[in-house]
Order: sequence, then structure tokens, then C-alpha cells
Amino acid sequence: MRLIELIVKVLEEATHPLQQKEIVERVLSHVSAKDCSELQRVKVPASAIARCITKYSSGVTPILGIADSEKASFKRYYLLNSNHNAINLKEIDLHPILAKYLYNQGIYAKTIQASKNIKRGEKTLVWTNPDMVGVKPVILQWNSFFQKEVEKLGIFSTKVLEFYSFEIKVKIDKSNLVESYFQAVSNSSWANFNYLVTADLDNQKSFIQELKRLNKGYGIGVILLDAKHPEHSSVIVEAREKEVAEINFMNFLSTYNTDFLKFMNECLSIVKNKTINTNFFDKL
Repeated sequence: MRLIELIVKVLEEATHPLQQKEIVERVLSHVSAKDCSELQRVKVPASAIARCITKYSSGVTPILGIADSEKASFKRYYLLNSNHNAINLKEIDLHPILAKYLYNQGIYAKTIQASKNIKRGEKTLVWTNPDMVGVKPVILQWNSFFQKEVEKLGIFSTKVLEFYSFEIKVKIDKSNLVESYFQAVSNSSWANFNYLVTADLDNQKSFIQELKRLNKGYGIGVILLDAKHPEHSSVIVEAREKEVAEINFMNFLSTYNTDFLKFMNECLSIVKNKTINTNFFDKL
């Protein structure tokens, strides 16, 4: 059982909104607490519960409502009227949603599984694999004459192919922004366009401004997915285009991950055959 599920259970059983300290007490004494792995592995369970409450009472789709907010210590939390689908949403659930959104933008996406690393267990590979990659076959937009001409530039020319890389998180707020952002920097900065993707983003003005500030320094864009209507997803911050993809990193990644190597071979096939094998890419 996840910690947020346990908190939801406690609030469902309550007859009135609870202060944070009351939630902590009831969670720790709940019969299901022993089944919550998140509680069992932390040194300070009360702090973990407090962080979880903060995380799920903010963002685009909060699960917990706040009855009053004069002082943080006196806030009382209650369960919002919803079916709580966000609780069970996993990163992998966002992959087909992102793939569908990207397809509408002319980008073909492929999930890169970290389990496909040829060499496993190396610490250097922890922040190496992007969650998804994409390719926009620009060469197919040219007529046959110019296809032959731009092909001479090689597959790493943005006139031939544009490469995209995506780091996906279910929710992004102040609690995980730094780790999520720099994971994207580590995993995705090789591409012409690199994005941090989420289905739930803190929409406070100050938070969006922070995303824009980070973008100026590192160029990572941000996409907010609409889980129910992928076509309504939006780019919150545009990625800064990198004119030349980092071939050295792409070579490193293709050496260690078979999924990425297959992706690159498929990109080469697009250029050679001037057709797209849609069966290779993620299903929509």
C-alpha cells in the first residue's frame, strides 16, 4: 500500500477534517500501516507523512483539500470529492498519453527501458536512460529532389531528423523539482529538444517562473499532459533547440541500452527508405 492510499483511508474514516498531526497519529496507528512500504523504509515516518500531505494538497489535480489556512500548524485537511484516480496513476501510464500527443505534433515516440541496459548495476547508468525518445522525420517533408540533397548532411542534421528526449514524472512540485529537473538534464540534454513531462504540475505563478528561470540556464522544456484528452496537453515552457545533437552521448547510450540502439537503427531506416515503420514506435 502506498502512503497516499493510507492517508486517503484515514480521511475516509474520519468524520471531520483533520489537522496534520492528527493525520500523522492516525496513519501511524492504523492497522494497514505495517503494509505501507514507504513508511517502513524511512527513518522519520512523521516527516514522510507531512511531505505526502503537502504534495497531494497542491498541483493541478490535488487529492486533499484544505479547510483553513491561517497557520500551517492549524490547517485541516479533508478528502476532495473525486474518484482518486491520480493515486494509482503510474509513470508508465503516461507513456501512451505522451506518445499520442507527440504523434499529433509529427513526432514518433519510443519508450526506453532501463532494464534493457547491456551492463547492469553500474552507478554511472543511474541517470543515463531517458524515459522516452522521439524523432521527427523532417526529411519526409521535402520533395524527392531535396530529400536527396539533405540526406547528404547525415541523420544528425535537423534538416533530416529532429531528436527529442523526455523525462516523465506523475507529479512535479516543489518537493521533487530539483531532482526531476536535473534528472532530465542528465538523461535528455543530448537531444535537439528535451522535455520534462508530467500530468500534474504546481501551477503557482512563482513555480512557473522558477521553471522558466531553469530553462534559461539549461534549456529543458516542460509539457503538462492531459491524461483524459492527450490532444489538449500543453507546452508550459518551450525547450531550447540544440542545433546539433550530442553524438558522443548518443553513442554511449546506444552502447549500453539495446532499446536506444534499436531506436537509432530505426531512425536510419527512415532516412534510407523514406518510410516510417509505425509498428516499431509506441502504440497510441
